[in-house]
Order: sequence, then C-alpha cells, then structure tokens
Amino acid sequence: MQKKVLLAIILVFLILFTASCNRDTDETEDPDSPGNGSGQVADGSWGFDYVNKFSEGFASVYKIGEGGWGYIDKTGKLFVPHSFNLAAPYKGGVAIVSISSGDEDRPYLHSLLNTNGQLLAVFEYIHIGEFSEDLAMVTKIVEEEDEYDNVLNEYERRGYIGKDGKIVIPCEFDEALDFSEGLAAVSIDYLFGYIDKTGETIIPFAYEHASSFSEGLASVYSQGKYGFIDATGKVAIPIEFDYAGSFKEGLAMAAKSEDEESAKWGYIDKAGRTVIPFVFAAVSDFVDGIGLASLGDGSGYAFIDMTGRVIAKHSDFVSVHGFSEGLAAVRYGDKWGYIDKTGRLAIPCEYESVSEQGFSNGLVMAKKDNMWGFINRAGEAVVPFQYNAAFDFSDGFAVVVQNGKCGVINEAGEVVIPFEHDFISYVAEGLAFAQSNDRGWKLLVLTQ
Repeated sequence: MQKKVLLAIILVFLILFTASCNRDTDETEDPDSPGNGSGQVADGSWGFDYVNKFSEGFASVYKIGEGGWGYIDKTGKLFVPHSFNLAAPYKGGVAIVSISSGDEDRPYLHSLLNTNGQLLAVFEYIHIGEFSEDLAMVTKIVEEEDEYDNVLNEYERRGYIGKDGKIVIPCEFDEALDFSEGLAAVSIDYLFGYIDKTGETIIPFAYEHASSFSEGLASVYSQGKYGFIDATGKVAIPIEFDYAGSFKEGLAMAAKSEDEESAKWGYIDKAGRTVIPFVFAAVSDFVDGIGLASLGDGSGYAFIDMTGRVIAKHSDFVSVHGFSEGLAAVRYGDKWGYIDKTGRLAIPCEYESVSEQGFSNGLVMAKKDNMWGFINRAGEAVVPFQYNAAFDFSDGFAVVVQNGKCGVINEAGEVVIPFEHDFISYVAEGLAFAQSNDRGWKLLVLTQ
C-alpha cells in the first residue's frame, strides 16, 4: 500500500511540475476560446463531466478518462491538470486536494494547493479541516509503541498546519477543535485542555469534554455536569448544568433537571443568571435575536425572542421556514406568506410556494398562478411571475426556466443568458456552467 501511495504522490508532483513549466511559456490562444460579455463561452469544448462552482477565481472540474479532478481559471483554461481524486473549492488562498491512499478504511490522503497550482504539503494527512484563525486541524496516522507489549500500533493523532502547508503544532493530540479567540480545545489521554497558536498549554488538561471559546467563555464538562471557563481557565459560571451550549448574542442555552427524565431548557447570561426560565423541552441558539423552542405542551416548536416571549407557534400554521433578513415564511391553508419578528403577518399568504432558503439581498423566489417570480421584503413583485421554474439568487444572478430551457437573470429581472440551455448551474463570481444535449458542462460568462 505504501508503494502505491508513493507512486501516486510522485505522479501528481510530476504532472503539476510540468503544468507549472508550461504556464511560464507563451501559449497560442484557442480559436474556440471566448471573447467576453453576456453569455459568452469561456471554454472551447463541452468536455467537463462534473464541475463545481467558482471560488476565489478557480473551479474544480472533472473529465472522465483524464486522470481525476483539476482546476480551471476564469478564462476556462486548465490551470491545474486532472490529477486528484477530490478537489475542494479554494478558501483563503488554498484548496484541499486528495489522492487515493489504497486503504479502504481511510480512502484518501490530503494536501493543500495554492493559487499558483503548487502543492504545499506531502500527502500524509487523512483529514484537513477548514482554516480558522489561519490554522487548520489535521489528522495523520502515526506509529507508537504500546507501553505494555512493546508492539508498534497505528493511532490517529491531530495537530495544526498553516496556510503554507507547514506543520505549526505537531500531531500529538487525540482530539482537537478549531482555534477560536486564540485558543483551541485539545485532548490527551481522554482529558481536554486548551493550547495557544504556538502549541503551549494555556489551560490544563482537566476536563472530560470541552468546546471552543465564544464571546469570551467556553463550556466544559466535568463529573457529569457542564459549566463555563474564561480564557485564563478560571471557572466563570459554576459547573452545575446537565448541558450547556456556547454563548451566542450574549446568551447560552442550558439544561437543568431534577432527574434524568425531566430536563428542562432555558438560557443564561455571562454572569450565570437565568434570563429565560428553564421551561422548554428543547431550544436552539439565537440568530438575529430569534430562537427556536419546543414548548413541551404538545403544540410543538415556536419562535421566541430574547426575553422568552413566544412570537409564533408552529402549530398555528401548516408549515414554517426559518427567519432570513427579518422575515419567516409561513403556510396558512395552501398558501404561503411571511411574518416579521413580532409575529405580525408582513406579507399576505397568497403564494403557492416559496424558497426554503429565504430572502437573499432583499429578494426571494415565490410561485403565484403556477408561475415563478421574485418578490422583495414589502411583497412587491420585482421579477414578474413568468417562469416555469426558478432557483435562488447567487452572487446577483438566478437561473430561471422558460419553455423547457434555462436562462439567467440579474436582480433587476433582466435576461443576461438567453433561454437556450438544458441546464445551468453553479452560478458564482460572474460565471456559470451550462449543459446542453448531454455534451457535458461548459463555462459561461455573466454580465450585469
């Protein structure tokens, strides 16, 4: 297995090195390559079998028979050759790429790719997490000698790398969470503590479980109860709750019970005071001042405000979506409308269907008289109800369907891509991928 992995790594490096050399030479433009402007094609062939949306100027693409996933730039030029089993979107100037490990239990090994198409680390990690505060948690397999029988065994150990791919904190932890507010919760021998970005232990390994810091406090678990500590390790809220979440918008959800079967939920502030009584069967974090709570009286869930007042019971409606931009979709009878944060009906229930995603940049798609359009937060039709199907706006553009063909409109309702493609998707950064007549995906340039 190790020989197969080594050969795969060598092959990937050779492919990327060759590609890097070729990018330094003069290239003749493809005669089928695009110009620019509305609906122009940015790639010369309908060749991609699978694609992902653009992120930070690049999109991962896959072509059967070409060796795996690669990346194209915004001109449609192949920027990184088809050489990976997996290729994630770029985030913060790097992308996570993967090759086969040859191990059924741990099928992939991961590395980082920068925006120059260069690999930044050896393929040795079985997991690379998202970057948080410029560090990403990584997991690798290490061999350690068993202290009892002197036999080498394989273990998963976690550490952290920087965006240059170099190890910053060695892989020596059993568990590790992302960095938050300068600290990360990590565990050794079943106990959690906190380290800083140099790997120095700031809060000793004394807890059976620990969470990330949020708003200056972190919930910890010890001897069957939860409480909160501050960044120095001092207990800020006594360890006396059956459960405690993280602080969001100044409040943390917590649970108390007299016995194992009667836990009730409420919310506390950073001084540990009860702000919303422990009367609910279940609760969620607050988002933009709105929480979700199970009333425990058989009526199901309800939206509550930060005083605990019930804004709207879900049982009052046939169906409910979450809040977005201050409004939540509710279905009364067979029609949808929107309530505001006071529970008042802000947009009448007159739509046959609405987007589950909710409002984005002041617009949401809705269906009326069996046709789709877009309304604003006042309930006004900004894009007329004239489409057979519609999809949510993304980066200022939305895919719509008319007479069985897909096109693209902008937020003013203007058509920027004509209705001539079977499918259009992956709209991002002023670009989209189109598919017609089973010829694979092709890149289109969008303009306002």
